[in-house]
Amino acid sequence: MRDKLRLTEELVKQLDTDLGVTVKQAMHTWWFNIRKNGGMRLTGPGYQIFVDELDLARYEFAITDPHQFNQHVILDLDRKMQMPYYISATKGIPKKIVFLAVARLSW
Repeated sequence: MRDKLRLTEELVKQLDTDLGVTVKQAMHTWWFNIRKNGGMRLTGPGYQIFVDELDLARYEFAITDPHQFNQHVILDLDRKMQMPYYISATKGIPKKIVFLAVARLSW
């Protein structure tokens, strides 16, 4: 089962200490849904940290029909995804989804 707090703690340890990121800051800025049992969707700043500062594999998929990628799909992702993901949108229209692999971490 996903454990967002534990994952965040592990990732904060891997960051350069000069960045001064705390676990509390990370929980509130990296995750779209900050509830303890909330989904694994990343915010824009969270995605940038994962891509720029952490060496994680990522898998990108284009969203070819944004009408089929609706709120029901987003809610299902929020409930079921076990890995962090980011939805890239332009003017509110989803364009791609990026999944980030974190299985290599020691948690």
